[in-house]
Parts: sequence; structure tokens; C-alpha cells
Amino acid sequence: MVELSSASEALETEEPLDVVCLDLGLDDLDGRELLLHIKSRHPDLPVIVVTAAREVEDAVLAMQRGAYDYVTKPVDRERLVASVQRALEHRVLLRRVEHLEGELGGIRATEQLVGESTPMRNLRAQIGRVLSSDVAVCVLGESGTGKELVARAIHEGGHRARGPFIALNCAAIPESLLESELFGHERGAFTGALVRRKGCFEQAEGGTLFLDEIAEMSAPAQASLLRTLQERTIRRVGGNEEVPVDARIVCATHRDLKRHVETGAFREDLYFRLVVFPIHVPPLRDRPDDIPLLVAHFLRRLRRDVPRPVERVNNDAMEALRSYRWPGNVRELSNVVHRAMLSADGEEIRLADLPADVTASVLVMPTRSMRPADGRSEAVVFPANRVVPLEELERRAIAHALAVTGGCMARAARQLGMGRATLYRRVTDLGLVRKGGNAP
Repeated sequence: MVELSSASEALETEEPLDVVCLDLGLDDLDGRELLLHIKSRHPDLPVIVVTAAREVEDAVLAMQRGAYDYVTKPVDRERLVASVQRALEHRVLLRRVEHLEGELGGIRATEQLVGESTPMRNLRAQIGRVLSSDVAVCVLGESGTGKELVARAIHEGGHRARGPFIALNCAAIPESLLESELFGHERGAFTGALVRRKGCFEQAEGGTLFLDEIAEMSAPAQASLLRTLQERTIRRVGGNEEVPVDARIVCATHRDLKRHVETGAFREDLYFRLVVFPIHVPPLRDRPDDIPLLVAHFLRRLRRDVPRPVERVNNDAMEALRSYRWPGNVRELSNVVHRAMLSADGEEIRLADLPADVTASVLVMPTRSMRPADGRSEAVVFPANRVVPLEELERRAIAHALAVTGGCMARAARQLGMGRATLYRRVTDLGLVRKGGNAP
């Protein structure tokens, strides 16, 4: 229990408080004004006002301004103790709700990070470690890996989820305007500044400021950002007033920031302020097992923009997607799936619907088989960047021959250059199912 004798002491105290009992009859400041200060700084902190019986109207006004309860003088001890106990229980309940909301927010946020591979599980674990604190996070990864999704997951899963999420791409803002975007400006600060404007730091108050492509920031802007992180205040362009700010900083870059520090392109002191907890987002080529999940996700998400239903990707096309190196990562995969959905004639995306640079990632082995009824050419497809066992090649070749001959074993055997008895035996050994049932 902490006892404070004046409003000034109450404003200066840094003691952690669970409940406040506030006498409205203070000497140095109106109790109602102090109530507003307390609620502005700690909106969830219960405040019980104590007032004389003749000031009950003031107590009612205090309740309207956020007080939890009021007690009249002379104070009834049992009434005050009961009110404090209820306030404590209310405080505990609020904290429990915030904790549960944080957990649910983290689950919802990480659901956007599609994938069940080991690199993605490690990424989710890293995100989970920073949700309960305001530690500065730097998200590192190649272009197109989803660094902003990671930043949003950190925001939506943390205790600042109710606040705004403000994103600024430092590479997209001209150097002359970057400080104005970050810190805002006063009216008349420069030509065209007709009104005062809040910058990203003030817009992100109580929430998260995401600074993308932080390595592209100019040297003067780096110096100003460092000062803001140290002082927790900003000064608008053209202004003299120091404005306190409270925003969590998450930055991102596809550059090697350590290398930039070594070459002098990025301030070392700013680096240590921003890169307290680095999170690495894996490139898509390091998690090929996630590609089918990502493709299914994009098929669902993009269906509104496609005039016909496209529900799936056939095996050959999926093999090509899995084998491609994806220099543009998940963003490139999304674009390729969107293009293939628009190119597809039916409900299925085939190899011919994919761009040439993607299909170049597989070797296509033409066969002498008949062309399918829909006029599309078929082929035995396997990855160009890894060795496929001979048994797998044989299985694909036989399955393809049976498909184009309608299950006719005699014709399939002739096309494959083997005896019919041998084909029967290999179909059984490989567990293949004949389709069409045509007689030999």
C-alpha cells in the first residue's frame, strides 16, 4: 500500500498500482483533474473517489469520467474495503481478458503465415517470444518473403493490438520528405505545408510503427530517428515543441545491415537500437514442402478475381512449382498462381498454364502416345534439379501410357516398347490402377 499526500506526488510516483483511492478535496489540484490525468495514463486502473456527502454530484461526474466507484465521508470502513476488493477482482479479470485476447490475436495473426515446414514452425516460435514485450524487432529476409506479415503478427498478437499499425516504406519516400513523414510538420514549415500534420510516430501512438526497408534511410534521417528512440520524443519539422511518443518499433530490410554498418552506410548506434531481436524469414526455396499449402491458400483467396472456378493443380504442374527456385519468393508464387488461374480452361491448372521460366524447372519427356481428346499435349515430367529414382520414372511413364490409351494394356505395352505380360507384372508391382478397362 502506498500513501500519497498530494496530487503532485501522485503524478510523479512510479509505484505499480492496482487500485487508487482518490480524495476529491485535494489542496494543490482539483481531484477531478487528477482523475483525468490518471485515466489518460492508465485507462484500466480502477479509481475509487472519496467525497463529502454534499459533493455527491461531483462524485457522479467523476463516475462519468471513468471512476470505478465512490465512497462518501465519513468513510464507512466496511464499505471502502468491499469496494477495493471488487476493484481488485475487476482488475484481475481485465488482465485475464487481455492475456486471452493476446493469445487469440497471436493465433489469428500467425494463421496468415502459411506453412507447416520446420523453418515456418521456427518462425512462429520466434514471433511468440516477442509478443509480451516491447523489444525492438528487426525482420530480415529476401524481398517477397512476407516481412510485413511478420510485423503485423507481432502487432496483432501483442498487448498493443488495440492500437494502430502504421507502415512506412523508407525506400518509397523521397529523402527530402522522409523526416516530415516520420515526425510530421507544422503549418508553413515548407512550401505546401498548409496545415499541421502528424507524422507516423504520432499516428502510431499506443500501437506499432513498422519501418520497412530501413537500410535505405538517409544519414540525416538516421540521426533524427536515433534521437527519437533515445528521448522518446519527436520534434515536428518547422516546430520547437518536444512531443512525447509511445509506439513500438518494428523494422525490416532485405539488406545485410551488418555489412552496411561495416561500410559506414548505416549508423552502428542506430543498428544496436533497432536490431535487439532479429527475426529471419526463410526464403520459399528453403521450404518447398509448404508450396502445396500456399497454392491452396492462393486458390481460395484469388477465386473472386477469376471468372471461372479453378479448384486444383495437377501433379505435373505442382511438380514444376515445387522445383522452381522462386527468386521472388511467396509474392512471385502468388502472381504465378493468379496468372495460371486466368489461363486455365477448366477447374484444373496444368503444366501448360504456367509461365515458361517455371516449367523450365522440370524436364519434359515427350512420348509417342496419342494426344488426349482435349488437344493438350501430355508428357512425363520430373524435376530438373534433383535425381528421380528409376522406379518412379517407370511408374510415371506407365501411368501416363495407361491414361492416354484408356487403360488398353496391349496398346500401352506397344507404346512403351515392352511385352504385355511384363506390363501386367509391372502394373501390379507398382500398385497402379488401370483406368478405362479397355480390352486388349
